[in-house]
Amino acid sequence: MIQAENKNHSQDAIKAGAIGLRADSSVVTVKVYTRHKRSCPKREQQSWARCNCMKWLYVYRNGRDRFISAKTRSWEKAEQKAREMRDSFDPAKQLQRQLEAKLNARNGLVEIAVAVQQFLQEVERLNREEATYGKYQLTLSRLLTWCAAQQPAVILLYQLDVSTLRSWILSWRGAPTTRHNQHQRLRTFFRFCMDQGWASENPAKKIRNVTPHQEATLPFSRQQYDALIEATHYYDSRGKERNGNTKNSRRVRAYLELLRWSGLRAGDAACLPKSSLRDDDSLFVYQAKVRTKASAPVCVLLPHKVAEKLRSVPPAGCTDPNYFFWSGSSKRKSEVSNWQRIFAKVVSKAAEIYPRLFVDAIGRPKPAHLHMLRDTFAVEYLLAGMPLDEVSRLLGHSSVTITQRQKTATPHGQPEGGLGEHGS
Repeated sequence: MIQAENKNHSQDAIKAGAIGLRADSSVVTVKVYTRHKRSCPKREQQSWARCNCMKWLYVYRNGRDRFISAKTRSWEKAEQKAREMRDSFDPAKQLQRQLEAKLNARNGLVEIAVAVQQFLQEVERLNREEATYGKYQLTLSRLLTWCAAQQPAVILLYQLDVSTLRSWILSWRGAPTTRHNQHQRLRTFFRFCMDQGWASENPAKKIRNVTPHQEATLPFSRQQYDALIEATHYYDSRGKERNGNTKNSRRVRAYLELLRWSGLRAGDAACLPKSSLRDDDSLFVYQAKVRTKASAPVCVLLPHKVAEKLRSVPPAGCTDPNYFFWSGSSKRKSEVSNWQRIFAKVVSKAAEIYPRLFVDAIGRPKPAHLHMLRDTFAVEYLLAGMPLDEVSRLLGHSSVTITQRQKTATPHGQPEGGLGEHGS
């Protein structure tokens, strides 16, 4: 209550002192004043600068009053912020800054931080995936941090020549695929800078990229998949009793079977709308784009039992009625993380019940993650004799060579043969 009284007292005093300026609505005023503590001996003097009380800005523009904290106790720093705000309101100085920015761009004097900011704005404007935007942001924030730590600091874009950029790239750690992808994002950033006329060359392109490590496809064997589905019957059980009719157990089982029989990615399955499942048990996967032709929907036929389980999946407390699993408001990345935690519990239970299926010959846990269900979908159809290009189309791969890597991977302990309904 006392702080509110102090605030109102200060604002009233400032307004009273600015009455003469407010007669003309075209006048712009930015004035520093002190919001004193109740115990300050200079409490009645808003223009007193030498106390340790918080400094504020009184802004009058377009006939309206605003009070903004300067977030400092220094009068000098508050005055500097006031000057910057006055300059931002001045059309002549705005035009001058724009001309200086264009001149600097022509001379290659664009700051790296400015280029990064505009590049990220462009990525956001193009509606790239949230995960894609986050990766660009992470890579370029690391670049800015490294540039600021150099002696002297690397500030301008032209300073990032091949030798300087190579020094940063040599400091990278991580797997070859991680470094390869980071290098590709760097090339995209400098290509954007060239398109804007800020750079004459792409230094990242003159540095040879590392070869990404292509991991072998690891689908689940049929026995492993059956064990995972069986483990969902114990998801809500504290003891050893089997109870697969609980809401959580049914939701987990429906989600895993959806991944296995549709080939969807974890995020696409988690945010799948109910409208995608048709009456004939076919599931709309994506809209294929064909050159010089109209786009066509790509669908995969689900086993009837799997489709029925999906239709009858019980909603959670926050599930949107238009979706099978999703709330409709949370981020896709958060949904995937949540299902990864759930799947880890299922794998742990499956390994407890069937330890030999999830441990190798020397006792190490075998890989088990959600994407392996998509790999299982691909390998099972290839083993069943479906043409490679058709499997590639169902998966939405941009090239058949991506799918071809899965053809050589046969699940351990799985006989080759027809496609059966396991765990239904």
